[in-house]
Amino acid sequence: MYIISFFFTLHIALSAYVNSVFLTSIISEKYVGILYTISSFLALILLSKSSTILKYLGNRRLILWLLLINMGSLLGMITSIHPYVIATSFVTFIATNSLIFLCLDIFIEHFQDKDNIGKTRGLHLTILSFAWMISPLITSFLITKEGGYRAIYLLAFLATIIMTIVLFFSVRTFEDSAYKKTPFLETHRYLKTNPHMMAITMINFLLQFFYAWMVVYTPIYLYNHIGLGWVEIGIIFTIMLSPFVIISLPIGILIDKYHIKKRNLLSIGLFIMSLSTLTISFFWTKNIYFWAGILFLTRIGASIIEATAEIYFFTHIKEEDTYLLSIYRDMTPVAYIIAPLFATLIFIYLPFNYLFLVLSLVLLTGLYYVPRLKHNHFSEPTPEIN
Repeated sequence: MYIISFFFTLHIALSAYVNSVFLTSIISEKYVGILYTISSFLALILLSKSSTILKYLGNRRLILWLLLINMGSLLGMITSIHPYVIATSFVTFIATNSLIFLCLDIFIEHFQDKDNIGKTRGLHLTILSFAWMISPLITSFLITKEGGYRAIYLLAFLATIIMTIVLFFSVRTFEDSAYKKTPFLETHRYLKTNPHMMAITMINFLLQFFYAWMVVYTPIYLYNHIGLGWVEIGIIFTIMLSPFVIISLPIGILIDKYHIKKRNLLSIGLFIMSLSTLTISFFWTKNIYFWAGILFLTRIGASIIEATAEIYFFTHIKEEDTYLLSIYRDMTPVAYIIAPLFATLIFIYLPFNYLFLVLSLVLLTGLYYVPRLKHNHFSEPTPEIN
């Protein structure tokens, strides 16, 4: 599962920070966010139907079908020059990734050591983060030396093939649980009566909101407005993403062995992420060390929040609780719907650089939810929804 997750993340990460610049070849930079919104809306629909789809197909068959569709969308971006084909392929690529991630979560929840969830999730995040960290260097090399943007999507396509082959042979013994199909209103009612689960879900939403904002607009800002080249951006992004490799596993061990308070970790992460993001709005230097340092700090905060939130969430659910897992993972497409639309509105009133000032203020709202989390570090059964 770790190998599969690595190649899946690699195939996303290779293109993540160039997608928005690539799409400016078919649409104005002010409206790139609209395509992300459409993609995320489709992903949200699929996630809302995930329990029904899983009951019908099973997790193994579903993920294999999704991977085939995903590969088809990559081929569309590799081979076509027609704007509508590229746009449709991009939307399909983003939407299917969200559901594939849900399927992988189910596999990992099934196979993980229940007594060491922090270590398991921390190691998993470290492996995913390593894929994210090496991707910018690979991407910048491919753009400048080996055929531009389409070479990146070709490598992503090859990574997906490897993942599919490994997956096909490695989960043959997997047996599906009785996936719970729970209406949205009942799930929402459960979250309202369990404020700690609502709180961790909202903190996850803010983290995904941060990622959506940064993934779409940071490359455009550095490339089109600051004037950096892809080689410099590749170095910056590699340094930027290194905290996820360094921090995730130690956070898991600290929580498992030393019972460090998750609420304290989340508060620290939110402060670091917000203040460092604020700084981006007020500098226009081309010094790559400056940008690497500032963006490195943003990801120190994000990595603390991501690892802590994942561990907290997965200590409070069971494998068959797909309705809760789906809502938690819904926060990614929801963030990618709201963040680009919000940013598009900001363009009407403020210059591009002030996007990051607004983002820093949004992130501080996470401090409202932190006190609503539980103190305990032990796993507990999830109450039934009647």
